[in-house]
Amino acid sequence: MLQILRRKAQSTFIQSLVVIIALVFIFWGVGTNMMGSREAAILVNDEEVSFQEFQQAYDRAYQRFSDQFGGNVPKGLAETLGIKQQVINQLIQTTLLRQGAEQMGIIISGEEIQAIIKEMVQFQNNGVFSLEQYKTVLASNRLAPSKFEASMRYDKLSETAAREIGNFVTVATDFEIRDIFSQTNKTVSLNYLTISPSSFSDTIETNNEILSDWLETVKEQYKTEPQLQLKYLAFTYDSVGKKIEVDRAEIEKYYQANLSSYRTGEQRHARHILLTADENSPATLHSEKSVKAAEILSLARGGENFIELAEKYSEGPSRDAGGDLGFFTRGSMVPAFDAAVFAMKSGEISEIIKTRFGYHIILLEEIKPQSTQELTEVQDSIITLLQRKAAESIAFQMANNAYEGIIGAGSLDKYTSENPAAEIIATSFFPRSNPPETLSNDPAFIDKAFALNKGELSSLIKGQSGYAILYAEDIIEPALPVFADVKDRLQKDYIKKKSAEMANTTAKELLSEVRSGKELKTVAAEHDIEIKESGYLSQKEPDKNGSFPAELLSQVFLLSPASPFPEEPGQVGDDYYIYGFTDSNIPELPSKSDEIEQLKNNLIRFKQQQLLSAWLMHQEKNATITKHQSL
Repeated sequence: MLQILRRKAQSTFIQSLVVIIALVFIFWGVGTNMMGSREAAILVNDEEVSFQEFQQAYDRAYQRFSDQFGGNVPKGLAETLGIKQQVINQLIQTTLLRQGAEQMGIIISGEEIQAIIKEMVQFQNNGVFSLEQYKTVLASNRLAPSKFEASMRYDKLSETAAREIGNFVTVATDFEIRDIFSQTNKTVSLNYLTISPSSFSDTIETNNEILSDWLETVKEQYKTEPQLQLKYLAFTYDSVGKKIEVDRAEIEKYYQANLSSYRTGEQRHARHILLTADENSPATLHSEKSVKAAEILSLARGGENFIELAEKYSEGPSRDAGGDLGFFTRGSMVPAFDAAVFAMKSGEISEIIKTRFGYHIILLEEIKPQSTQELTEVQDSIITLLQRKAAESIAFQMANNAYEGIIGAGSLDKYTSENPAAEIIATSFFPRSNPPETLSNDPAFIDKAFALNKGELSSLIKGQSGYAILYAEDIIEPALPVFADVKDRLQKDYIKKKSAEMANTTAKELLSEVRSGKELKTVAAEHDIEIKESGYLSQKEPDKNGSFPAELLSQVFLLSPASPFPEEPGQVGDDYYIYGFTDSNIPELPSKSDEIEQLKNNLIRFKQQQLLSAWLMHQEKNATITKHQSL
């Protein structure tokens, strides 16, 4: 082997291999140890962020991103979206926050860390902290308690620093609140015209000469699809798996080994009324929400309908559903909420429960006890799973043997004559848009099929559903259309295109007229177009009649008496809109309301975030930050 490597040392393959090996060693710290020095992924003011910390943070970020898209996102795609740089920025900012906390003299005591750990559900048994479970979980993740608690302290330092910096902002001025309230609650009324391409369809002239001339300019759009005639062998996991017999003992063994996956923990069905107040909310708001929650609790326990109370008073996202949270298992909710629900009896209404989201009143509707599916209920799915697992290796062996047989025979036809039992499938001509069923389930098979030349045999193709060997028997190349064959389609497309062009031109002309000083009513009358009144439109509640499109509201609220018309016609779908400002209304700012409190809290949080961002930018600008060259 050494001699081969020496002889091939100048080859691109060997050079690439050496680079890959070197990167692996360097990334995981082997290379740096060999060089006698310990390198960090990132240095922030001489404080190291290790490659291990970077990799763990990257894996967590990738997993969160992947979960948002159903858990099936290639890392290459994630990287093009800047996941790595986001992780680097996050680690730098977290380190700067921790360093800032130490400079501020913030200290996180051991008692605070213990309290946080005791609230973590992964260390609880039946809702109560278990020291034994704590040690077991850490040991299974190869973490010593001291190291884990140190990392918790670091995280808490960063979190506390961010909160303390944000706490410098505690006030939203009346002017700021009034301005935001005005922007949010302003309403505008319009007069508008709708110009639809359909109103021009009957005016479009068509004949064979017009359509024939137009076809010459767009004929590429009307080319026929390429069509392919195949002979192929398919070794799908499903087809191979169905031929595999699964032993009863194997089924029972799998069932027992995976019993936990067939067990459903106790589930509880609850509703709640939530009055929001988070940890950044002022004490006055907490006091107000607590008093309000007590009043609602009194109503609920006094016999008033809980669903109606939730629809009226709850500030959570489940409000419209009467506070319905559906069924959930232990550990699904925040600890305080979870503990309360799983200590209640069916039909019971809780005391006021405080969490980081605010104040909850809970109604426990139903308890579904723990259950385990019997083997008879899941036997078919287990058989299918075991067949599929066995088929994955068997399908490859079968496909590989067939491929070697074809190559050895010299052609697919000769292999077929020598192996009459081979299941060769022959197709008629088909386009990519309508492939045979076996191939249509696997994009890899289709892509490879339409990449073949006439008379070409594919390699052994691995797809999502199994393996295939394809032979392109014949190909019909795309052809330019014959006028008679596409005339009807051509006429329809031509009318649609010309109608859209006329609608666009008309809309621009009419807008130009009104922007030049003509009244919209006059323009509408001259062109026999119905003028409509929108009524008062709100960005919070678009046109209730649904006639004026919500997609144009952002432009509508830029209009004013001094500038009553937009610069361009509005377009939604195929239709164009010419609209003009007629009036606006800004309601008076109420002296006190839930909306004002919410605006005030949101504004304070926004200003706190701005201050924190500015602080971080300043710290980063003045920090000494070094990234490893491999990043």
